[in-house]
Amino acid sequence: MKVFAVALFTGLVALAAGYGGGAPEGACGDMVPQHHTPPQTSASPFAIDINRNTVKPKGKVYVTLSAKEGDSFKGFFIQARVGDTAVGKFDPADGVKLVNCGNGVATGATHENSQAKTKVTVAWEAPPELSENVIFTVTTARDGGTFWVAQKAAPLKVQA
Repeated sequence: MKVFAVALFTGLVALAAGYGGGAPEGACGDMVPQHHTPPQTSASPFAIDINRNTVKPKGKVYVTLSAKEGDSFKGFFIQARVGDTAVGKFDPADGVKLVNCGNGVATGATHENSQAKTKVTVAWEAPPELSENVIFTVTTARDGGTFWVAQKAAPLKVQA
């Protein structure tokens, strides 16, 4: 009985903690965090900016997620997508954990901790053979119960 009680308590603590260490691979498809509350349906208060609107295959793009003055976010999950498929790869960065979505490596970038953030910039590299539009898709969590799913940035054209 004690073993069951300890196991139950440990499971409840893990559930309550959420994903302070970033989005799990299981969130790659729908980008919905497993926070056990519904997402916000209003427009996201967080901005997604990319430093260019065209890039060559294997070229780098910098993606910045930022909060308006006086606001912050604790979690994020970013993918570059063609349709529903994550493409390209993100570079390692301080405070960022890379996630392998689909058959790709480092095709997602998420938070490494749940500290409040006002701005995060990640570098993304276009695939070597890609020649089409890519959409950066972002889920942002203000806290464990307030989050916006799959916000989209302006299209990025990848062309040789």
